[in-house]
Amino acid sequence: MSEISLKFRKISKTKLVIIAALAMVLVTLPMFAFSSKAHKSFVDANTTGTQDGSSAHPFKTISEAIKKADGNTEIHVAKGTYKENLNVKNDVKIFGDSKDGVVIKAKDDGDAVVVLHDDTKINKVTIKEGKNGIWVEKNSKTSIIDCVIKDNDHDGIATASDGTKDSKMVSISDNEIKNNGWNGIFSRKRRLSITDNSIHGNDKDGVGIEKGSRVWMADNDIKDNTGSGLKLQIDGSDIWTKNNDIRGNKREGMEVLFAGQSGRINVSKSKFVVNGRYGIARVQTVWGSASLWAKYLTIENNNGIFGNVLGSISGIIHVN
Repeated sequence: MSEISLKFRKISKTKLVIIAALAMVLVTLPMFAFSSKAHKSFVDANTTGTQDGSSAHPFKTISEAIKKADGNTEIHVAKGTYKENLNVKNDVKIFGDSKDGVVIKAKDDGDAVVVLHDDTKINKVTIKEGKNGIWVEKNSKTSIIDCVIKDNDHDGIATASDGTKDSKMVSISDNEIKNNGWNGIFSRKRRLSITDNSIHGNDKDGVGIEKGSRVWMADNDIKDNTGSGLKLQIDGSDIWTKNNDIRGNKREGMEVLFAGQSGRINVSKSKFVVNGRYGIARVQTVWGSASLWAKYLTIENNNGIFGNVLGSISGIIHVN
């Protein structure tokens, strides 16, 4: 056999190996894509007969769908009123047909209506008449999107204290959070994104954030709350606010607390208008260190602060 023939056979064999490998990839990729696809489960409060979670035979309750969910599950909820308390386990997402049409009302008003764990999402539902509307557990990344959260005894949304890594961020966006007995949103130390929400008519503060938090807060309307629109704490925090409209709150537009520990709060392109006391109040719980306010609190010149009863920005207010 000639040298040219041998070379040709070697090249042909190599091509066959490459073709076989490519064929294996083409067969395997769809399998991987299929395995990563979320399982869908369906719920309809008006269903009768067989209930297996399929679109033809949905579950009657959201709780049953959560119970049967086995990781990476989307639960799609038809219009109706669901009187239950939900404990949404890891890797489960809930999608309502519409935020006004799907109402989740607490069965036990001594508990939160909805408890969220890691890698969860709730979207387009109304949540009402529990102790808290939504409680976010520790070590949980979650998203709360386009919901109405109202008429709860304590906070509309409340979070357990946790770390501030991006991998465990609580994202709260496009919600209406109103008429709750305490705060619209109350968060202990946490990583938060709070954007495009309407937060109004709550009996304490619109948004309360405790020390040590990392927060991005933008494009929210925060008005007509009985306490302050925002209550933030400098100590150990890294909080950036932009394009918020804060008006008509009975106390301060924004109350900033400082207990002597370094931190950062930046306020940009926001409005603090016709609030019942100061537009922005600076409250210090320790004596001394008054000079540090300029270092840790930045109120940029592009904010609009006017029409507040006691003035735009307070002096340093000392409290015990």
